[in-house]
Amino acid sequence: MKYKNWEDNLKKTLPIMEEVECKKCERKFFDEWNLLSLSTFDMCMLCANRNIDKETIERKYHNVK
Repeated sequence: MKYKNWEDNLKKTLPIMEEVECKKCERKFFDEWNLLSLSTFDMCMLCANRNIDKETIERKYHNVK
């Protein structure tokens, strides 16, 4: 319950942003770190850390093939 109140207050104080949904867990995110992960991997940070190995994550973030 506390987290839900915190999230609602946070959304009220932040500028209007578009929420993006993770294709794996179907949760919606609006913070910059998850948006970066969603644009790079098409999944949130939690799903990326669970499903992709560390070397692949480093290569994608540093644009190395």
